[in-house]
Amino acid sequence: MALLLFVGGGSIGHIAPAVAVARALTNLNPLSTIHFVCSRNGEDETFLMKEGIHPTCLDAPRLSLRFPWRFFHAYRRSLVLLETLHPQAIFSKGGYVSLPVCFAAHSMGIPIVLHESDVVSGYANWLVGHWATDICLGFPDAAKHKAQVHITGNPIRPGVDAGKRADGLLLTGLSGNRPILLIMGGSQGAETLNAFVRTHFNELLTFCDIIHLTGHGKAGVQGQRSGYWTRAFAHEEIRHLYAASAFSLSRAGASAIAELSANGIPSVLVPLRGAAHDHQYANALKAEGSGGCTVIQQRDMEKVLLPTLRSLAQDSVLRQTMGVKMRSLSHPDAALQIAKVIARHLAPGE
Repeated sequence: MALLLFVGGGSIGHIAPAVAVARALTNLNPLSTIHFVCSRNGEDETFLMKEGIHPTCLDAPRLSLRFPWRFFHAYRRSLVLLETLHPQAIFSKGGYVSLPVCFAAHSMGIPIVLHESDVVSGYANWLVGHWATDICLGFPDAAKHKAQVHITGNPIRPGVDAGKRADGLLLTGLSGNRPILLIMGGSQGAETLNAFVRTHFNELLTFCDIIHLTGHGKAGVQGQRSGYWTRAFAHEEIRHLYAASAFSLSRAGASAIAELSANGIPSVLVPLRGAAHDHQYANALKAEGSGGCTVIQQRDMEKVLLPTLRSLAQDSVLRQTMGVKMRSLSHPDAALQIAKVIARHLAPGE
């Protein structure tokens, strides 16, 4: 029986797509066994446990003065883990937790399949890319890679595009008589978006109802308000929230764009600038090229965000047109295509 080691973490943007690939791989090859390594970020382990997966948690040696020391210890633990599990291949979804595991795998001659969600790589994936046998890309790029490159698109959680609007309305208590704006900043939330909602709450409610995912430990609008539903994070129920939403306001993480496009939700993207080679801005520009979304810089939010959202709320034809274009970004079989790349590294008969 083949064992495949999945590594990645630091945000649900790394974990959720990896779970989708794991599900596709076990369907493709029922004899394969999956083991996950994630960071000690509590969200990583919580998400995986809800999926019925019991991971190994590893300290993620982020760049700092202590990086060499922490990396050495994580690398030593990774060697022990690999020698114990004997995986036939590694699937890396990124994040700093992938560095020691993939470096250990490379030193032991274990094949590495890397998936890069973003238009441009962060530091961790850039390094792992030098050791990888295969690199799967969420967006086409013109970079030269030593590894074999596969344009697969970005995988989404199974069923995340199969929600029911009626269930979303029942969950939130919203009537559905007005356009519903979904606001989300990724699993860790976006305080800038949350603050915008708090500041412009009454104005927003003049033209739409709101589903607001704030991120853990971040505040939305306090108190029960008609036309407004908020939660820190949504797991299984996210599919029904997508189904109930007419348009969205979001950061520009690759996983968020993938799930919004799979559901054909016209979107306004406010990328987080300067993080990891400015990958969110690159993602947003690539997505904007489809015609399914509009990109607004954070510095321009106070001037143009409210009128942009109002225009979308008041123009159902525009929303429908943008929704079709947004869906064109989706790759429904991305998880399966990545699973097929991984399966090539299984021994015959496994």
